[in-house]
Amino acid sequence: MNSNSELLKKIQNGNPELLAEAVKEIKENGNLSIAQMLLENLGNIRDAHTLTTIVNLLADIKENAFREILINALQSASQPSIKTELLRIIWESSLDYSRYLPIFLDILQNDDFTTAFEASTVIENMVHNLTTEQHQQLHEFIETFPENKQFLVENIHTEMGCCEND
Repeated sequence: MNSNSELLKKIQNGNPELLAEAVKEIKENGNLSIAQMLLENLGNIRDAHTLTTIVNLLADIKENAFREILINALQSASQPSIKTELLRIIWESSLDYSRYLPIFLDILQNDDFTTAFEASTVIENMVHNLTTEQHQQLHEFIETFPENKQFLVENIHTEMGCCEND
């Protein structure tokens, strides 16, 4: 197996064949250390196709330990574009991130529109995994959400209504 740094070089090369080769190798033999490196280097990927490929690759990770790595990356991200991509990984993932609801609520309330919109999608997708206490917290949050931003929580509120009728 290539070292993680060699895989990263293949990804950053810009050559579609090398990218495909690296992704295949990561899928077959990868571990969380390469995932960590990919998260740390998301901001260095300029090609949209490569970025989408890496985001999709990271969203497919099924190891529960990856949640903590991804949340740490999200909390330390300073660029809105990186936060947006990290949130996209979360809402595309099959892992349950519901225990991190307060982090997503904070992003929804305090970040720029695009990042807040991605956070709303994350929350909307996790409504069915929330505890009763988290549902109450979310209801209270929605009730006090600024009127001029209500459209960001409409889908969450709709999803909560569907969930409560189950």
